Amino acid sequence: MSDSRPPRPERPPRQDPPPSRRDREADAADAALKALRDKLSGVLRRLPDVERRVLELRMGLVDGNPHKPGDVAERMGMTIPEVKRIETRAFERIREVGPIKGLERFLGR
Repeated sequence: MSDSRPPRPERPPRQDPPPSRRDREADAADAALKALRDKLSGVLRRLPDVERRVLELRMGLVDGNPHKPGDVAERMGMTIPEVKRIETRAFERIREVGPIKGLERFLGR
């Protein structure tokens, strides 16, 4: 049994609309955030593991929630003064090493 209807004309492929200004701005913000994370990751990789871990927890780089020194101390089996000393030492190292220059554009300096 054959169909007596004429064949349908083919439709041109659907094209996505050009990205809006908001989409372009969001893409630029995403790219800047990724670049910042990459730079920050490079800085943190240069630290000893315990200093890196303390900073990640204190600054909320692990889960987006900054933790208090007491929380970090409990998680890492340390005292609060130890956490504070390690954090201070880590920031001193970061200042000494110099890769912070790569982060200056993100910090507005």
